[in-house]
Amino acid sequence: MTFFSLVSTAFSSVFYGIIVTAVIMAILYVVLKSISRVIVQTPVFYITGVVLAILLVTQTSLMIGAMQAKDAADAAELYMNQLLENSFGTVGAQDSQRVLDMVTEEFPIIGTYFGIADFSGHDVSNLASSMHDTMTEHLNTYIWHRVWWILGIIVVACVIVMLFDKRSPSTGRPVRKARMASRKNYDDF
Repeated sequence: MTFFSLVSTAFSSVFYGIIVTAVIMAILYVVLKSISRVIVQTPVFYITGVVLAILLVTQTSLMIGAMQAKDAADAAELYMNQLLENSFGTVGAQDSQRVLDMVTEEFPIIGTYFGIADFSGHDVSNLASSMHDTMTEHLNTYIWHRVWWILGIIVVACVIVMLFDKRSPSTGRPVRKARMASRKNYDDF
């Protein structure tokens, strides 16, 4: 059950990551084409586009997976409250780890982001909300790191493509190779 849950979550994250990447790539194509038609016709554009697509699919899939884990953390808080409903006292390190292990059995995606829990010293009545707050804070940080990586990758890719733009800096028009006019030499007659 756990394996299939993780596999389905992974596939859905990759699927939505591909969709988000396709939208980002389409927007970038339109923007770059509006800047210059020549930019989107260079081999550098295509090579950079392939690398950009791979990196964006990776980062967006990770970000969407973290968003799914964040949704699971909300449900996990309710589950932990039910587990700890009749418990009282102070939590030890082993107790909090046991609770996390039970939560990861029920919500396997949480186990991909959290493996160790040490909430020793917390009151049992506050354990669920403390664990949820910690999970949410960690996942928010993780999601924002992915967003910054995505933006950084896009900026670097655009800079690379624009550096290889073949326009004349003074006129802004594409640089064309001068053709040598073929001239017939009539002196040979």
